[in-house]
Parts: sequence; C-alpha cells; structure tokens
Amino acid sequence: MRTLVDVAVEACLGDEPTDAFGLVVADPARLGAIGAPRYAQEETRSGRVYRTAREIAEAGASLQTLILVRLPKEGDPDKLWMVDGWSLLRAHGAGADLRGASLRGARLLGARLHGADLSDADLSGADLEKADLSEANLTGAVLRGSTLYRASLRGADLTEAELCRADLQHADLQRAVCVRTALRGADLWEAYLWNVDVSQAFVDGVDLDRASHLGSRSAM
Repeated sequence: MRTLVDVAVEACLGDEPTDAFGLVVADPARLGAIGAPRYAQEETRSGRVYRTAREIAEAGASLQTLILVRLPKEGDPDKLWMVDGWSLLRAHGAGADLRGASLRGARLLGARLHGADLSDADLSGADLEKADLSEANLTGAVLRGSTLYRASLRGADLTEAELCRADLQHADLQRAVCVRTALRGADLWEAYLWNVDVSQAFVDGVDLDRASHLGSRSAM
C-alpha cells in the first residue's frame, strides 16, 4: 500500500523511487514571511519531515498544504514542490495508506479513494460528496457531520466508524460492513443499503424507512 509520500512523488514526478523524499507541513504565515526554500530547510533541520499520514497527524498537523522535498544524503533539501493535500487525495488517493490521517473539514468532493486505508482517520465535517470510497477501510474512522451525498461506500468496512449526523443521502452502501457503526442522526434518504446488515449498528434517531433496499432493519 502506498504511503502519503509515495502518492505525492507519483503525482509530482511520476514513476520515481521515493526513498530520498519526505513531506513537510506548510505553515502559511511562516512560509509567506521567509519563503519556501528557507522554510523547508528549517523544518528538515528540525527533523519535521514525514512519510505517512499518521506521522503528520501525530505531529498535530493537517494534510491540507504540504511541501514535498528531495533530500540528498547530506545537506539541505535540493528540490521542493508545493502540494495541495486535498487536490492530491482527490486525484491520487485510491489504495493509499491514510491510516490515522487528520482530514477534518477536508474538501474531497469526487475524491478517488477506492480501496484506501482510512482506518482511525478523522474526517469530521469533510466534504465527500460523490467520493469513491468503495472497498475502503474506514474502521474506527470519524465522519461525524461529514457530507457523503451520492458517495460510493460499496463494500467499505465501517466497523466502529462514527457517522453521526452525516449526510448519506443517495449514498451507495451495498455490502458495506456496519458492525458497531454509529449512525445516530444520519440522513439516509434514498441511501442504497442492499445486502447491508445494520442489526449491530447504532441507529438512534435514524429513519430507516427513508433508505432504499435495506437488507436488515433490526438494529441496536
């Protein structure tokens, strides 16, 4: 599975080995004050260079704006590329390792995230309208208040995911795994739930009669 730095290198440079690359989180204020080259130099010298989405989240940072840097064996970065994290994931996120990613409020309309590993990711308030999350691993992910209008969650693993007050209107959840999934207050108007068992999901305040083709209506 591709790490975030693999995805960034692929998007910026195509097919190239990624061992010499890393990601720096952009601080717009500092970036504007001192410029990208010096900013990237200071961050790398301080050891704030990352390869995975989880590492960036553990540093308390978002994926919204990143700098891809090439690091020679010795010395400071010799090349850098500014990366819009949201655009990166919209176009290149399929099959990516995004475990634990900080994606609160992310603008991911139409994102191609088929087969991505988003387990334990924070997608609270994210715009995932018409996103392709089919076969994605969303185990333990937080999608509280997110927009999943017409999104594809076909075959996605939503075990212990939180989708409270999420907009799931017209979403496709065929074969999705909903074990201990929190759907309290979610809008399932015309959501397609063919072959979906919600008997172990938490559906307080959810009008299941608004959904289409519900496989099992018994719920906790």
